[in-house]
Amino acid sequence: MTRSTETIDDPTVYGSKGQAWAPEFVAYMKAIVTHPIYDGMPDAVKSDGKIQWEAPSNRSGGQYQYTHNKRRDWWKLKAQSIGIDVSQDQWISRTAKSIHPSGEKPCKRCGKVMQIAYVYPQANLIRRFKKCFGDSIEVSDLDSITDVMQTVFDLHGPILFRHLQDLLATKDLSVPDFGDDLERLMLWLNDEYVPKEPSILSPGAMSNAPDRFDGFHSFNRCCRGRADTGRCPSNMRSYVTDRRVFEYWSEGDWIAADRLMGLVKSKLREEPTADGRNSPPTADHIGPLSLGFCHRPEFKLLSRNANSAKNNRMTKWDVDYLISVEQKGEKIVSWYAKPLWDNRKGSVNNEETALRLSKILRDNQRNAMAILCRLFDEGYLTFLVYLLELGFADSKVEFEGLRAIDFITIYDRLNKQRRTTKYSIEQKARRIRIGFDALRTYKEKANRHTFLVAQETVSKKLEVAMELLSKQSGKHKRMDQQMIQTLFPRNGVVREEKLRNYASEFPVVIIPEYEDIKGELILAMTAVSVTLSSMWNDARYVREEFNLDE
Repeated sequence: MTRSTETIDDPTVYGSKGQAWAPEFVAYMKAIVTHPIYDGMPDAVKSDGKIQWEAPSNRSGGQYQYTHNKRRDWWKLKAQSIGIDVSQDQWISRTAKSIHPSGEKPCKRCGKVMQIAYVYPQANLIRRFKKCFGDSIEVSDLDSITDVMQTVFDLHGPILFRHLQDLLATKDLSVPDFGDDLERLMLWLNDEYVPKEPSILSPGAMSNAPDRFDGFHSFNRCCRGRADTGRCPSNMRSYVTDRRVFEYWSEGDWIAADRLMGLVKSKLREEPTADGRNSPPTADHIGPLSLGFCHRPEFKLLSRNANSAKNNRMTKWDVDYLISVEQKGEKIVSWYAKPLWDNRKGSVNNEETALRLSKILRDNQRNAMAILCRLFDEGYLTFLVYLLELGFADSKVEFEGLRAIDFITIYDRLNKQRRTTKYSIEQKARRIRIGFDALRTYKEKANRHTFLVAQETVSKKLEVAMELLSKQSGKHKRMDQQMIQTLFPRNGVVREEKLRNYASEFPVVIIPEYEDIKGELILAMTAVSVTLSSMWNDARYVREEFNLDE
């Protein structure tokens, strides 16, 4: 029969038990049903025009009583056509995985896209991470094993490699020696470890052919067995939203900074901390990312407790030190915070005014994020990718003579080696994916403490920037569309392969028209800084118990 798409295109007609199916899942159903790999699937579209996604084996009557059996026969023929022996165990799940066109699918309930491969940590693996690293990291069963490894490496550096056997070995799998080469580890995980489906990993969606059209459960790992919608991925990850937004949208050599953060854990783990506590040191950003300072390779050694307690507050020592570094010609603050920093850094003369500057910079940061969110909503994604400074991923960095003096990391030389490997592309794609995911979640996350400056100049400069973006070259407009299709595909599946292709093709050079647009945004943030600076003595920022000497 001819597959009508009139009803298929309407996501509102799908739902059960009073809950509509996620629109991403409905779009995915249409893409799968019309994909040539599934040609000939029995009873694909019912007489009412709706997709017949489910074909349970326990139907006792009706027009589609035997759909399950007919589809099982279809799966046998498909398996034989691609060389899978149907007399072997798990032949049908192997077939479903082999023919799936993207390797990813959205969840019917929440729309979250997850891989069908075994890439997500099981409870046993999470316990192993906790045993090796304690509470210093948060391991989610919704993050892929490569993302988890990258996060651990960012926090602990080469120490990760000491624990690989304890973390990844199973009775059937051993772990090679990678030295401290993260790139080799990542390639091995993707190419060798995950395909063997180790018992400590789980797929994002379990096999379920022929009950489901594509051969996989409709609910992904995110919602399978969880009736509490409050535990959806966006809410479960909300605790890292701010950190990721500020980290990914701050300027600075993020490759070198991440590398040095790891080396603090390994090479400097015996160094004393500035707060005098007897614990392994952590890397403290002297200028907090959450206030708009750069993610740069220099840190103060603090205990974990002291680092956590500091949060996004600066002391007078911090401000004085940052000014001294800046006077040496180093860039210490991101473009959106520099106007306010320049306006008020000279006003800090005690601990209260240092705290006051911290609070004002915090509000400035939220205003900058509001601008980025507006550009995100308008679809100017290529310009936003430009702001992520992907080019740093093309360098492998090493620090010569790394040590700490007066609790500050120093080194004799920062060596950079050019690389254009698969891993550098993976890092770029990951930065784009997490950066945009964090920005989108930040946008959706209500914050009653956010103070946005309502000033005509800010709006005008933002409008000028968006007008320039609307007139950008055809090449960049095509890249915008490519990015929109990659991040928001019609079938609801964000394919990592397309994201990697986009990342590999993105120019890592200065783009003059984007620098002009960035200049307009800097003028908008300059207007923000004028308003916030004028509120220096406002009760929002001043602690009453201190003297209000300006």
